[in-house]
Amino acid sequence: MYKIKSLLFACSLLTLAVSCANDPETHELIPVEQPFILYADQTVDSLRFYTFDSWTVTPDVDWISVDGATHLDIPYDYTKRYLCRVFLKIKPNTTGVTRGGTVLVKSYDYSYSSPFVQLGMLNVLRPTYTVDSPFDEYGIIPKQVHFELVDSAHWLQDSICFKVENNWDLAFVDEAPEWLTLDKTTDLKGRYRVNLSLVPNEDTENGREAKLRLTSGDVSNEIVVRQLPAKKEEE
Repeated sequence: MYKIKSLLFACSLLTLAVSCANDPETHELIPVEQPFILYADQTVDSLRFYTFDSWTVTPDVDWISVDGATHLDIPYDYTKRYLCRVFLKIKPNTTGVTRGGTVLVKSYDYSYSSPFVQLGMLNVLRPTYTVDSPFDEYGIIPKQVHFELVDSAHWLQDSICFKVENNWDLAFVDEAPEWLTLDKTTDLKGRYRVNLSLVPNEDTENGREAKLRLTSGDVSNEIVVRQLPAKKEEE
């Protein structure tokens, strides 16, 4: 039994020795999870990558910064491949316009630029946005948008849905109208549905509207609630 164990141990050493003798240096830099799209009120994110070597991370815009060290020295060992995660600080986008940037990752002789796009809007789920200006030639990522909720003259209930990363409030831009009330106006970060109660519009010629401002931290978006005239509903 002792001879068998000794033989197995010798074989394992031999295998390792052959591997070391024939294996060239192994280096790689493999990104995980990209591209990155952020909403305007997001302030933290991260990127991940695989490597065997020391690395550096360098953002190319001032609204992204590394939360901690921008580099890490790792003793090279071809048997150890590391999954690295770098946390990033993101400044809220208060411009109302989508912006883009990259974070450059370098390791050994390899590098890649990880794209980040921060939308100029909050994560409003209802109403859906209307694109005012596309961000790119394909019109996939909007540069500017607006939100509008349209109700018929005799519709009594509706809702605004959103997910925010900070404490929030929803308030009328001007004086609150008598025909529209909200069941909730402020709370903590999270996902919410605010129910709206509407008084029927009996005017057959003129519609009416109210502007709401949804604020999350330092970021805000206007949401227009529009009620159609009774005449249009009859038509």
